[in-house]
Amino acid sequence: MISATRYRLTAEINRQVKLGNEIARTQVEISTGKRILAPSDDPTGAALVSELARTQAEEATWLRNLGTARTLSDRADTALTSVANNLDRANELLISAASGTLSAENRATIAAELKAIAEDIASLADTRDALGGELFRTGSPLEIPVIAGGTIVPVASRAEVFGGVPASGGPTDIVTILNNAAAAIVDPDPAARKAGTDTALTDLPIAIDHITSARGELGARANRIERLTEQLETSAIELEDQRGEIEGVDLTEAIAKLQAKQVSLQAAQMVLAQTGKTSLFDLIR
Repeated sequence: MISATRYRLTAEINRQVKLGNEIARTQVEISTGKRILAPSDDPTGAALVSELARTQAEEATWLRNLGTARTLSDRADTALTSVANNLDRANELLISAASGTLSAENRATIAAELKAIAEDIASLADTRDALGGELFRTGSPLEIPVIAGGTIVPVASRAEVFGGVPASGGPTDIVTILNNAAAAIVDPDPAARKAGTDTALTDLPIAIDHITSARGELGARANRIERLTEQLETSAIELEDQRGEIEGVDLTEAIAKLQAKQVSLQAAQMVLAQTGKTSLFDLIR
């Protein structure tokens, strides 16, 4: 009789320990919001969650890369806006110098401003990114991975943006066109001055069109960056929802189960405590 009673007590203690462990696990599930705490809990679900986590990590990296690309694109847009404004000013100055009504001193003043504009544009071509690297690279442009097997070039190379202008004398760069214009309008030989100025009047609008085209291409790249960013942001939400469906916990249900188990454990502990007070003679009866 006593052995049977001891067996029942041991079984009851084990049952309460198990119930306590279940309560502890439910508390962890509620605090983490996850029902899969180890692969053994749900091997298939755990494998799916692992795959989703890998995809989330990849896409998070791509999203950060797109943020970098957007920063570079915005910085380049600011630089090219300044270039375009400088070229418009240079064109106004050149037209004024070509009128033939200015004195040598006035032409010299205009030439000095054209050279300053050329220096400013050369400085803009040497713009640095946030890490101190070249924004408009002298070699191949920067390619940033943003999708599986795909990259984006946020900013074209220096040669593409500031060089390759199809001027009347052949392809050249913007700074050279401006310096040639400055030299032409102060040439002491009237015939040479007119010929050089006429050439500059032809080449400078071509340079303006070239920068306009570069800004258009930059805008197209920026639009692609925005589209990819939106796609990845949408994907991030969808992936998180998928993970939640697989490993997530129904908090309402979990809290209800927790409360029920806690009530059961408290009741069992009270019964066990009362049993512990039973005398030997009570057990024999």
